[in-house]
Amino acid sequence: MKTFYDIHMHAFNLSHPSLSVFLQRSDLIDSFFKSAPKSKIKTKTSFWGWLRKIICYMLIGIGVVVLIPLLIAASPIILLGIFILAMLLKRNLKSVLHFVLSMPAVKNAISKAMRTLTFFEIPLEYQFLVLDYYLKSKMEYRPNEKQILIGKTAYNKIVLCPLVIDFGRKNIPDGVFYNFTPKSPIANQVGDLLYAIRTYYRFEVEVKDQKMHLSKEIPDWEKSKTEKLFEIYPFMGLDPANYDDWNDLEKLLDKYFAEFDEKDTAKMRRDRFLKKMGTLDSNMYNPTEGYYYNVFAGIKLYPQLGFDPYPSNSKEFEKVKRLYLYCIEKRIPITTHCSDGGYKVGDNDHLTSPLGKWKKVLEQKEFENLTLNFAHFGSQKGKQTEWRDAIIELTKKYPNIYTDISCNDTTAEYYNNLGKLFNDSNPQLHEKVLFGSDFSINLLVTEAQSYNHYLETFAEAELAHKTDLCERNPERFLFGE
Repeated sequence: MKTFYDIHMHAFNLSHPSLSVFLQRSDLIDSFFKSAPKSKIKTKTSFWGWLRKIICYMLIGIGVVVLIPLLIAASPIILLGIFILAMLLKRNLKSVLHFVLSMPAVKNAISKAMRTLTFFEIPLEYQFLVLDYYLKSKMEYRPNEKQILIGKTAYNKIVLCPLVIDFGRKNIPDGVFYNFTPKSPIANQVGDLLYAIRTYYRFEVEVKDQKMHLSKEIPDWEKSKTEKLFEIYPFMGLDPANYDDWNDLEKLLDKYFAEFDEKDTAKMRRDRFLKKMGTLDSNMYNPTEGYYYNVFAGIKLYPQLGFDPYPSNSKEFEKVKRLYLYCIEKRIPITTHCSDGGYKVGDNDHLTSPLGKWKKVLEQKEFENLTLNFAHFGSQKGKQTEWRDAIIELTKKYPNIYTDISCNDTTAEYYNNLGKLFNDSNPQLHEKVLFGSDFSINLLVTEAQSYNHYLETFAEAELAHKTDLCERNPERFLFGE
């Protein structure tokens, strides 16, 4: 059986991510507009034309960052000023709006927002079924063999690893009246995800008159779930700072990971997951011992939201230290966010960077065997590569360090540059890189049109060791040798 792995994706609806955190990003406009395609047609622009463009871009920036609805509520005078300025630029506001909306960058940004919101608005319990339906209907699927063609390779299964994010710690800006932590409790997020997995294995999608419906529940679904395209292995979002002490944190870990053992074979661990997959509903408070075993395949950490990999506070360090030792003892894989983008509260690059606190963690002999994936290959703005280069060095030094390429560019140039890193100077690297999509977040910040599109661009890329990235390496990361 041939399996394709997506080691980094998400299953969210609009109630799960913290949109208030995303709006606090200092690089919000850059991240939203960075991939806008440039026009190939060169035209001369007058001084007044350039001035008009500059002012229009400024207006767009104000609208995005400050939010137009807040302006409407806060100050009619500001609106009047914008209206007068618009009238000066053009004889009527309609012409100005048409001009702004015709800009390639704006059209591209609107397109990204539309495709992201369109998917986020799909009820979470249907999302895996929708992905399944569009893969099978838009790509080459062979129902008799139960195989899907990704590029020129036929796969029997696609493994999805939806990463839960703990949004429990956020900085609320001054002047916000409703300043309680604006979050959906992580238990609700996990419950919704488990119910979505349950729905995926028990039902099929039926489309009638351009409307999607669920089929009747599949008879003997537990016996037939091995015929489904997806195997789903979630990662639990976690920040030790949200727990009072190690005893509280250990109880949570034991609830999900008590049955893990460092001596597990890959087959043993995978078989236990498959047996449990699809059996749980959204109730997160079942008191039965072992009920939640083998639900999560790993742990997701998010330094940009405040997780500190090596706290100076002794109480916090004790929790983090015990977490690492717990994961080493049971061989629980960890994925940590590692880019200077994503969900951010303030400047937490010093927590996120592989050059800083993570390097210090791994230098401690007791932690050197952590199974750790630096997500996004250390992506940084512009052409900076310090984090990427640091990760490469860590993969040389430590046996269980990995990195995934989720939410990076979808262009041939990106994959060409990635391929150049697999060279004699980095002989180990092709065994350390993992395929990941960061779907559905990637719809907002890359040029990916859909999940299908992201898989197709990877499959079409001229890239050495592609099988390692999407098959061998992620299997080893998840389940061990």
